[in-house]
Amino acid sequence: MRTIARLLLTPLASVTLLSACAHSDNVANVEPQAAAPAPALQPRNVIFLMGDGMGFAQVKSYREYADDPQVEGLSPLPFDHLLVGSVATDPHSPSCESDLDRLGCEYAPYEVTDSASSATAYATGKDTVNGKISESHHGERLPTVLELAARQGLGTGVVSTSQVTHATPASFVTHAPSRRDYADIADQFFDNQANGAPVAQVILGGGVKDFRREDRDVAADLVDKAGYTLVSDRDQLLAADDDRLLGLFAPVGLPRHWDRPDTVPTLADMTQKAIDILSDHPDGFFLMVEGSQIDWAAHGNDIAGVVSEMEGFTAAIEAALAYADNAGDTLVVITADHETGGLSLARDGIYAWLPQPLRQTSVTPAVMTEQFLAGDQALSAVVASFVEFDLTEGEQALLDTTERESAAVFAAINELFDLRTNTGWTTSGHTGMDVPLYASGPGSEQLSGVVQNQDLGAFLMRMVRRPGTTAD
Repeated sequence: MRTIARLLLTPLASVTLLSACAHSDNVANVEPQAAAPAPALQPRNVIFLMGDGMGFAQVKSYREYADDPQVEGLSPLPFDHLLVGSVATDPHSPSCESDLDRLGCEYAPYEVTDSASSATAYATGKDTVNGKISESHHGERLPTVLELAARQGLGTGVVSTSQVTHATPASFVTHAPSRRDYADIADQFFDNQANGAPVAQVILGGGVKDFRREDRDVAADLVDKAGYTLVSDRDQLLAADDDRLLGLFAPVGLPRHWDRPDTVPTLADMTQKAIDILSDHPDGFFLMVEGSQIDWAAHGNDIAGVVSEMEGFTAAIEAALAYADNAGDTLVVITADHETGGLSLARDGIYAWLPQPLRQTSVTPAVMTEQFLAGDQALSAVVASFVEFDLTEGEQALLDTTERESAAVFAAINELFDLRTNTGWTTSGHTGMDVPLYASGPGSEQLSGVVQNQDLGAFLMRMVRRPGTTAD
């Protein structure tokens, strides 16, 4: 039996939690005169925001970066006051991938999740093994919260800065034995339907490459057969006012937040447009928003990229909270699928982290790398053109002795920023660290402490399920 605290389905007056795995049969007796359990509040709308790869260190890096050094003390982020706990993201054991081991499949508290497994837990309320998209460890299709919302007639949407066929958005809309089945996943954005229409009403992010292929043009199917409006740049997005909207703004993932040209919408732009469309729905809506590339930057041990993507994700959170605060009937939940990179805000025995060099940078190392490889300038000259600080002789030597190869150049620029900011990393992969959990609005009072990711998914299911609905 798991030892991580479970969500309480309904808050009880004067009830003591006796076990970390709380069930109805291990809660203390309530005195006869105690009040009856209060009914759980049911939100009209649910907005679930996920910062892929966002651990507590990623949040703090942006808090320190965004702080005004002229004001005494560290200014809070707009969602800091909503912290209610943390999420444990452990998956099923990898041995479960084999049918021979299906009966022995078990929870693996020492394993580290990938985005597919954790997103599946949030989307379905069920554990699975790494790599699967809303399927059980032995291939059973797991109904998702977005599908449940669509079947009940609610508005639905997914927004992402990755391709929308990537693991997290895919887990809410589709089902696949492998997260790498991009073509099949793209097909399901049309083929997976409820009430005669594709389950996702608003689809915004990257992924042109997967949707518009030689063997099938899924975008054309959505437009011609399901009445979607297709937009491909920021101006078209902002002007759109259609009930069903498909926005594909890049072949794969969108540019990083700091690197985005004016023609590409921000995550906040996409979030606001999705809310504008879905909030007109008479029965409420479910919206999933992913700040995808916090993870991508952390995989590359790119602190400038992490802060860039945290800035974009924070702006999207602000858009969601502004709507929810005004509406009064909307549950907002903010978390991550896992932590990436083992980010450390200090290194080498030095008790400080120094965000100032990041405030003096106009683009991420990805753009610096591209510009260097496309031209004939020295790498130090390219970097110097994008930063407001002077490079030391040692820093120039570090850059200019680097092999003229993409990965090596990118790593050298990242090392420069790591040394300047005193940033450390333990891995280029995921870690098993718990991730932060924030919540506000009706139902948020049910979330506290350390929560398993599949329990948070089951909570989202309950918040979306309408009275009288029993089927998943």
